[in-house]
Parts: sequence; structure tokens; C-alpha cells
Amino acid sequence: MHIPVDILFSRRGLQDVQLSGDDRVIWAEVENGIGKVYLQSDDKKFLDLSQGISVKGGILYGGGEFDCRGTKVVFCGEKSQLYAVDLKTTATTMLTPAWGKVSSPSISPDGKWVLYVFSDGETDLIAVVPMHAQDWPRQIVKGADFYLQPTWRPDGEWIAWVEWDHPLMPWQGSRVKLGEVGGMQLRLFNETWISGKPGRSAHQPLFSPNGKTLSYLQQNGEWEDLVLYDLKKKEKRILVHGEEYMLSTLDWVQGLRSYGWSYDSKNIFYFRYADAGATLWRVNVRSGKSVQIPTAPFTWLSQISCSSISDTMVWMGSSPSVPKQILKVENGNVETVHSSWDDTIYSPQMALPQKITWKGLDGKDVFGLLYLPEDTTDQKVPLIVEVHGGPTMQRMLSFAAEANLFTSRGYAYLQVNYRGSSGYGAAYRETLKGKWGSLEVDDIYSAAIHLVEKGIVRRGKMALMGNSSGGTTVLNTLRKYPGVFQAAICSYGIGDLIADAKQTHKFEKYYYQFLIGDLDEEKQQFIDRSPIFHIDEIKDPLLLFHGSDDMVVHPSQSQALYDSLVERGIPCSLTIFEQEGHGFRKEETLREYYRAILEFLAHYLLAE
Repeated sequence: MHIPVDILFSRRGLQDVQLSGDDRVIWAEVENGIGKVYLQSDDKKFLDLSQGISVKGGILYGGGEFDCRGTKVVFCGEKSQLYAVDLKTTATTMLTPAWGKVSSPSISPDGKWVLYVFSDGETDLIAVVPMHAQDWPRQIVKGADFYLQPTWRPDGEWIAWVEWDHPLMPWQGSRVKLGEVGGMQLRLFNETWISGKPGRSAHQPLFSPNGKTLSYLQQNGEWEDLVLYDLKKKEKRILVHGEEYMLSTLDWVQGLRSYGWSYDSKNIFYFRYADAGATLWRVNVRSGKSVQIPTAPFTWLSQISCSSISDTMVWMGSSPSVPKQILKVENGNVETVHSSWDDTIYSPQMALPQKITWKGLDGKDVFGLLYLPEDTTDQKVPLIVEVHGGPTMQRMLSFAAEANLFTSRGYAYLQVNYRGSSGYGAAYRETLKGKWGSLEVDDIYSAAIHLVEKGIVRRGKMALMGNSSGGTTVLNTLRKYPGVFQAAICSYGIGDLIADAKQTHKFEKYYYQFLIGDLDEEKQQFIDRSPIFHIDEIKDPLLLFHGSDDMVVHPSQSQALYDSLVERGIPCSLTIFEQEGHGFRKEETLREYYRAILEFLAHYLLAE
């Protein structure tokens, strides 16, 4: 039985979860393109704290939607304003004017101030605004190109934050800084570099509840360490030495939290990320001994938040068979507070992925997750190869409704974590340096051939599917290996790498120096790897999608691809969705998107 497309529209995009001062659960979610912040009341009802204001962090690719402390919640409005909500009265106050972009609010321990990250597109800084909202916001930390995660020491006299500079991405060289603050108008007296440099990034600073220690995560070469900095002695100690696992995911968004302090400062709860999965651990601060905490059936975990008054904690978890949930752990009992999907979608039809490894064309290991249809007895099945974006993101052991949409219709669905993907160590990720548009293309090809040679899928019945930079890889794979894939779907892909390198937003302005090289010195490499300059090499049917308001990749790039393929008689279709950006959010858009994809794939992969 086919899993209906409608299940994809019943989902709520759970973004973050925290605990209020009295251990009530507060979370941010997106439903049908609208962001909201909810509070679970004492009678288990959900109270909408955003009250009609769409909630969205506006810096990097989002995140950092809200903060809560005591009886106050501060959230980011989609129109670049901060709002404060009093949990006692639910009264809402606008704290900042609609100017620039805002993210990652952090409420001071006394509830009088809010730190937050601000950007006008050219200058980024950490600003501060009084909770009474009667004064204008002011800058408090400035000078670096980017900022993340401002946080307060419990006495309110010190803050910590993350910063980094071009041409690096945060995971390549972010720094943790410590600063002393005070005064009637709250200003920064001094700042101190604590950790982080190129090749040894540091991030996620947190103060212990007793105020004696600053903790943070630091790259140790291949993996990551959890480090403690004694604020009095000014001494550092590695509490958890990461080996064969990461302690965080990449900072593509603001507000990521992969560990948290217990209320009594005796333990830290943290996630280990390895082999596309995640586990929860508790480490004793004094002894350094770590103990794993069972989290079955959840295999992917994120956004942990620990109570300031009890052993209660919350986090988000999912697995290939269980949609993303908000989990509250209280007195040893685990309670599901909220789910990203309706219960009606739980079904034995949900395919479980197999972790697979194969050899790339150069003989090195490549990883992926393979979903197979329920019944593959004595038959080879058509294949969809999904190419993730980033290109340094990854696919993991989380709920994949889209994969099941296809497997229930008889397709095998392969998610390739090609070299350059995160989650498998720094060396695996850094292998892509200078090779984007070539190495990952070969990894995609070798994945498909591996499954053909294993007798799992049918040669001549294979398709590619990718978004954004994943769409670029789709196009380059069609160029290099014509005829291997009988169809491809490319959504808001980057066709002209030269134009994108010149026009892209500030965050990724110099990312191409890592992915390909310096544009001025290696322009030919950009030309060679730009699909737009080699459209004549694409000879296979192509389905294109783009948003009319895409500020990252202009829709004209997809239009140029479409015009060329149609002129040469190559089957091609282009849909430009109005009022959509770099990623589709509206239900009516997604309904048409999946309808067109299913019809396209059925024509080229299922028809004999």
C-alpha cells in the first residue's frame, strides 16, 4: 500500500526545546511555514506564546529562535524583532525595532537584560537591550565577522560567546571568548580569548550553575573534546576526550546545544554522534567517568536542555521508525510532550535503513543509508539516489518520511554521505577540500554501481534527487556520467558557481575557497564545475524546481538550464513556486512538488 503524500503535510518542524524556571516545557516549531513558540501548561495543554507573530531566527540558516529564564521568554520574530513574553500574564512586549536580523537571545540571570546576535548583512555583532524595552539596543561585542551563542554566568558579571572570521566557516576555526560586563547601561569591560583557532574550532560555551567553570567543545584534530575552564585558577581540563565520535553537529544554524550541566554542577549530560547515529551520556565532573543513558528507540538526538532546579531535562529524539519527539525526563520517567507528526502515520510499512559502506573509485570507503521496499523477493528494484546539501551536511538515523514515500511505491532509496559529509570525522569531511564538483560526483556514481553489482537495483532504472548544493551535484553527475541515470530532480540547484561565489550571502562568501579554490586564481576550475557552462553535456530527463523569492540561488539559473534542455529536445520541466525561497514551506507548494516528482519518476523508472 502506498504511503499517501498527505502524511508529509501533517508534520510540524520542531526546532528547539527548553525548560522554564519552574520546569515547564517550552518549544519552537514550524507548521505550514509559520513559526510558533509553545508552552506546555500544568494541565498539559499547549499555550501559543507567539500570539500570531511568526517566529524565526534570522541569522545563518536560522536557529536560535528563543530563550527562557525564570518567568520570561524572549523570541525572534520573522520580521527581525525581539519580543518578550511574561509567563505569568502572557503579555507580549516588543524589545527591538524591525531592523537587520536577530537571533540567539539570552536573558540575564536577573532578568533585566537580553543579549542577542545582530546582523545587517554586512556587520555582525552581539547587542544588548533592556527587558523594560524603554531604551534602544546597543552593541556590546563587535569586531569579528560572525557571532554565536552568547551566554551569561549565573552572577551576571561575565558573559561568553563564539566568534569567527572570514574566510573560515565556524567548524574550521571558531573561537570561544570570555568577557566581563557591568554598569548601569551594561558594557563590556574586557574580553579574553579562551580557546579556538584555525583547525581547532571551539564552540558551545556554557557556565556551570555554580559559576565556577566555563565549559565548551573543542576540536581535537579528528574528533572533539569537552573542556572545562576553571574561572578562578584559569586552568583547562579535558573532561571528555572524543575518539571515534563527535560531540556536536556543524553550526549551519544558531542555537545548537549538544550538552548541558546538571542543576547541582556535578554532572554534564552530552550527546555522542557517530556512524549516522547519536547516544546520550552522563559524565561526572569530578571523576571524569562517563556512563551511557538508554534512549531507545531513539537513534538521533538533539537540543538537550537541563533544569536549573532539578534533575529534569528535555531533548528531541527520533529514529527511522519514530518521528521527531520532544522528550521530557523527570524522576527517571520519559514522557513524550509533543511529536512532529500525527500518530496516524505509524505503520509497519515504514522501511528501516541499512547502513552500507562501499569503495569509491579511488578505493576509499564511502558511507550511506539504504532504504528498500517491503518486498524485493527475486527482483531488482528501481533506485533513487538522494544527494544531501551543504555539501558538508549528512543524512542520519532519523525519521525519513520522504524515503518511505518512495519505498512504499517500489523504489529503493539511497542517502549518500559522500566524502565531505560531516559526522565521520574531520579527515572524511576535509577530503572534499578543492574537490567539490568532482569527488562527491564519483561517490554518487560508485554508490549506484555498487548496488547494481550487488544485484539489488536495476541498471537502467535509476534516478538522482538533490536540493541546493545537492542539486549542483546532481547536475554534475549527469554531465560526467550520461546515461547512467535515467532521470533526475534538481531543486534550487547552483548552476553558475562563479555568479554564486560573487553574489552569495555573507556566511558562505568565502566557502568556495575550501570547496574549489580562490576564484581569481582558479577561475577555470569554477567554469569546469559549473553546470551552466556545460549544459550541452546533460542528456538525461530533468525535473527542475525553484522558489521565486530565492535569495541564495537566483531562479534565473534554473531557467537557463530549462531553456537549453528544451531547445535541444531533452525532456525537462521547470516549476517556479511563487513566494517561496531557498527551500519550500507552504503545503500547496509541497503538494504540487511531490505530485510532479512521483509522476516523473513513475514515467521514467516504473514504465517498462
